[in-house]
This record gives sequence, C-alpha cells and structure tokens, in this order.
Amino acid sequence: MEVKILKSLSEDMVLWRYMSLDKFVNLLSDQSLYFADLESYRQSDPYEGYPPLVALKAMYSIGDKMYAELNAILDHVDSSGVLADEIISEPAAMLRKAISSRFSDFRKRTDAVFKGTLVSCWYQSDHQSEAMWKLYSDQLKGVAIRTTVGALSQSLQKSKAIDKKIFIGKIKYLDYGNATLTPKDCVVDGHIVPLLKRISFSHENEVRAFFVGDANSSNIETFVPSSRQVSVDVKGLIHAVYISPYSNVPFANAVKAVCKVFGLECNVTQSDLLGGVDNLFNFGE
Repeated sequence: MEVKILKSLSEDMVLWRYMSLDKFVNLLSDQSLYFADLESYRQSDPYEGYPPLVALKAMYSIGDKMYAELNAILDHVDSSGVLADEIISEPAAMLRKAISSRFSDFRKRTDAVFKGTLVSCWYQSDHQSEAMWKLYSDQLKGVAIRTTVGALSQSLQKSKAIDKKIFIGKIKYLDYGNATLTPKDCVVDGHIVPLLKRISFSHENEVRAFFVGDANSSNIETFVPSSRQVSVDVKGLIHAVYISPYSNVPFANAVKAVCKVFGLECNVTQSDLLGGVDNLFNFGE
C-alpha cells in the first residue's frame, strides 16, 4: 500500500492514541487500525469534513462559466423559435433540470465525498496530554500507545487490506467565522478535506491518516459512508504503552497482562503524570 507523509510532518514526530481498554484489546486482536468515516462524527462536530464557507463557495464557482454559457445557449435557442431538442444532442429538458438542480447536486457530491473520507486520528506531541487522558478513557481507565509518524507510515505500508493511497497530514485549525479567510487559507499541503477543523478543537493537536472513500459519479444518490478496519504491523507501530495515571493497580496489572498475552515487547508502564513531585526537592539530600 502506498502511504504519503505530507510536508507539514516529519517522520520523527511523536504521536499518541488514547483509548479505552476494550479498544486497545481490539487493536491487538484484530491487528488493524479503525478508520472512521467523517459522517460518523456528526454528533460531536457537525462541521467535520466541511471547509469554511469561502472554500465551498470557491469550489462551487468553478462551474459558473460553464453553466452560464449553457443557460445562454438554451435561452438563445428558445428565443429563436427553434426546438432545442432538434439541435442539441441532450434533451433540453434534461439540461434545464441539470441547471436548476446545480446547487442540490453540489451538496450531494460534497456530502458524499467529504463525509465519506475515512480517517485514523492521532494526538501529536512530545508529551502526554492530561486532557486526552480524561477525554478518551473509560471512567478514567485508559491506555495510550506512543509511536511516530514514520512508524505509522511503515506499519500501514505493509497492509494489503485496501487499494487506496493513504495520506498522513496535520490538521489546520481555523476560525470558520473569520471574514478575512481566503480559499488559499483552506488548503493544507495540497488538501482541504479532512485536514481542516474549527479553532475550538485545537486542543486535539491532531494528525490524521486518511484516504478517500468509495463515492463516485455513479453512486452519489445511494452512497452511504462506512468505516473500515485496515490491517497494520501492530508490533512495529507501538513503541510504548502507557496506562492512565488515574487508574488503580488492578487495572494496570490487567493492561500488562493483555500486552503479555499478545506478545508486545515494548515498554509498558503506568503514566507518571501525577507523580514524581518529590523530585523537585532532591537537591537537599
């Protein structure tokens, strides 16, 4: 499988994925990463998959000239008293319908292609995030895996599960209400979707692996986005496993047991995010 790291990233950048224990077990047992379709995020962020208004208007305007010329031709033919169907290969009624449904067709195509894009989401930082522990743990019982952009790319390259090209890029956070935004502001390393999110989500500091879904001109009316599992080299992907700093000893032992069962050889340790304060005073000993 071909994987491309976009230019805003480097292979040595550290990535984290925070999750509940059941999702961690699924990752190890299935030997695959879950790629969610952007439609599935509608409840948590209805803007997910959409660029700002200025970008949508720019995309829509690409067809302005063509539609204006087509409309002018039909008007000219009608005014001449000649039946349009006699001189135009496509029935005039169908062309008129295409013109009148331009906006609704644009919305359908946008929803299908944008919302049908599939993503695997990661937190990018050299350090743990207290907020991520609370957001993605199950009642403060959670697990985080640490890797790098390069390791994620390499683990995906070994997959033969899909025939899609996968990109890995960094999210750009924008104020969607900023009237000074330009279409150029909405392009990230040559891409728009799915690398744009509203500024309110900037705490996620997100990197995404993503690929385009199966929407095309022949199935726009019936296309339904769906998520997929993509096989990966899990042992090559996971450099370290961290256990939530809020969890108790039995939970930590359970995570370590799971790692042992699946043969993980990386370091498995409980996060010290809430510990080590005594080290501040070790200079007096």
